[in-house]
Amino acid sequence: MRIKSKKPYLLKRKILIEDNEGGKYTGYSEEAIEIKASISPASGKLQAEIYGERLNYILNMLYDGNIELKEGDGICYTTYAISTKTPDYKIISIKPYSHLMVELEKIL
Repeated sequence: MRIKSKKPYLLKRKILIEDNEGGKYTGYSEEAIEIKASISPASGKLQAEIYGERLNYILNMLYDGNIELKEGDGICYTTYAISTKTPDYKIISIKPYSHLMVELEKIL
């Protein structure tokens, strides 16, 4: 991957949160980890067949760093997400090649 195309993004780990009444739901940690990756919109015939109309909400991320990524973790992609520290995309797929090909889906 070209170093020029990498930009800094924030990674937030997925955690299990329990409320006062004992209900459990998934959320994201307060701690943000900075990673450098290349993110672009999803495209192509195969992804169009897989995601259909959801394709507009999917991004492809190329990552070759040392920090372990897991499905469900959040990525702060937009400047709005970085300022509020709430991820706006979540990891839905990780494919290992010489680098990691990660698919992100917008959190609605």
